[in-house]
Amino acid sequence: MAKKKKAVEVNRKEFDRIRKMDHSTMESHIAGYYERGYTAGYEAGRQQAAPSFNLPKALEEIRKIKGIGEVKVKVKAIHVALVTAGAKV
Repeated sequence: MAKKKKAVEVNRKEFDRIRKMDHSTMESHIAGYYERGYTAGYEAGRQQAAPSFNLPKALEEIRKIKGIGEVKVKVKAIHVALVTAGAKV
């Protein structure tokens, strides 16, 4: 079974350095851990995020649906609904 990697590895030298810190230095040191973790999580999430929504392609596919076709009123209403929901133009 593989050994699990700890979230933060603190060796003996790092431990002694942390132990001798004053309050403000300790806060900034811990903030550094937080920032590195936040950045790593943000990058991981960005890489796994769904691709962006392609509004023109979606409207083109919607026009192919039987019953909607090229009727401008229905397509325009769908376009407005998608933009209101957050699709970028």
